[in-house]
Amino acid sequence: MRSSKRRSANCSTECEQEFAVKISWFDSPSEIDAALETAERARAAGLHRYWNPQVANADPMVTLAIVGREVPDIGLGTSVVAMQTTFAGTLAAQSRTINQATGGRFCLGLGASHQPAMELQYGIEWRKPYTHMVEYLDALLPLLNEQRVSTTGEFVTHHTQINIPGPAPEIMLAAMGPKMLALAGERTGGTITWMTGPKTIASHIRPGIGSGAIAAGVPVWITDDVESARAITAEALKIYGQLPSYRAMLDREGVAGPEDMLLAGDSDTVRAGLEEYAAAGADEIAMNVLGPKESIDAAFDLAADMGAEG
Repeated sequence: MRSSKRRSANCSTECEQEFAVKISWFDSPSEIDAALETAERARAAGLHRYWNPQVANADPMVTLAIVGREVPDIGLGTSVVAMQTTFAGTLAAQSRTINQATGGRFCLGLGASHQPAMELQYGIEWRKPYTHMVEYLDALLPLLNEQRVSTTGEFVTHHTQINIPGPAPEIMLAAMGPKMLALAGERTGGTITWMTGPKTIASHIRPGIGSGAIAAGVPVWITDDVESARAITAEALKIYGQLPSYRAMLDREGVAGPEDMLLAGDSDTVRAGLEEYAAAGADEIAMNVLGPKESIDAAFDLAADMGAEG
């Protein structure tokens, strides 16, 4: 971990408090062998956690179960699983199974997805996502903890139980709006952010979630050709400038598009950018490294250096 400082929301500008920010690695593998290799590099670099998303690549729940059995001494997390894709009872059983198999290292990152994905890709009506999430947690949390639940709602009804020994996994909620941030702070361990810069973390996310943990996903590209890196990123990540929830975060940060969230340049430049996230109130920084092998190798070197300083 890297030791840093951040200003408390309850302090004046001169009042600072020490805190340790954890450095993690975000990966979206399509092959299990590649996931194992990357997770082992992250572990060897002393990183806190290895995150996988639920996208069109390898399934994160299966991937992390395998990785966790093969690679010790590093946390594992989904960033994130959409609640609409899985019954709460099924997700609870999967999560407890992974946590059991990996010695209590699993964090379930949960989210509400986005209207275009749900309606256009899956034909699922997008309606009252906050209410839906409240009801989903009403079913999920008792199953994760007590392993039984009886709840009836507009969106989620569960009267069931599971039997999977071992500790309950950690859970975090992807949240950007005020109501979802408050829900994350009240009922989960914290929030996972993306396309959310340090200004927005300090002014919106931290006040909204209170003392809950903030795991900030940050796009990184270590390069001496920043202009080209930003141009490629603008195309690769353009969807995030079009989805309303991410667009709102970009607007709060005062930037035009996803390419402006990229930390690009040499290692010292990227380090300085990561330290801004730490100073803003992030407890964990998940590096989402873009670019060729040289950028990835340099990012691992940087992450290892930052971990060694803590």
